[in-house]
Amino acid sequence: MALPGKPIRIFIVEDNDPDVFLVEEALRSQGIRAEIERCYDGEEAIHAVSKIGAERLPDIVIVDLNLPKVPGLEILKHLRGLKHFDSVPVLVLTSSQSTADRARSLDLGANAYIAKPPTLPEFLAAVGGGVRSLLEGAGRSLAERAGLRAAGCYPRRIHGRIRRSQTAISHGFRAAAPALRRRFRRTRLARLRMAAACSATP
Repeated sequence: MALPGKPIRIFIVEDNDPDVFLVEEALRSQGIRAEIERCYDGEEAIHAVSKIGAERLPDIVIVDLNLPKVPGLEILKHLRGLKHFDSVPVLVLTSSQSTADRARSLDLGANAYIAKPPTLPEFLAAVGGGVRSLLEGAGRSLAERAGLRAAGCYPRRIHGRIRRSQTAISHGFRAAAPALRRRFRRTRLARLRMAAACSATP
C-alpha cells in the first residue's frame, strides 16, 4: 500500500551491495518509503555532497566507516564542515565494534552509531529503528512524510516493533536466542547477502 506524501531522501555511502539491500529491507520493515542516492567509495561521496545545495539536501545520511579511497570518518568530517548540512542527521552504520570508532564518530557529529548486527532480525530492527528515531527527532513533518505516525499513535504491531528495536539498541544488540538459534540466523543472513550479491552481478 502506498504511503502518504513524498518519500524521504537518503544519501548512503556503502561499498557492499548486500548491505544496501538489507538497509532497504530494514526501511520496508518499519514502513518507511525512501528514495536512495548511493555512493560506492569515500572519494565519490565527498565529490557528490560538495555539489548538493541547500535546496536539495537529503533527509538522512548513512555512512560506512570502512570504505575504499577515503574512510567514513573523513566523509563525516567533510559533511560537518558544510554549513547547510548542519541539520541533516547522520547515521554511521559499520562493521566496526571499536569503542574508539564510536566515540570519534560521535565527536565528529554523527547522530547515531550502529555496529552491524550479526543476525537478520537484529539488523532489520536496529537499522530500521535507528532511521525511524532519527526521522522522529528531525520533526513531525518529516516523520509524516515518511509515512510515520505521531508518537504514541502507532498500531500495536508497529509500536511493539519499535520497542523491540529500542531494546536491541540499548542492550548492544545482544541476542536473546540460544546459541543454535543464533547460528541458524547468521546462516540466513549470510544467504540473504549472497543472494543480493548474485542478483547485483550482471
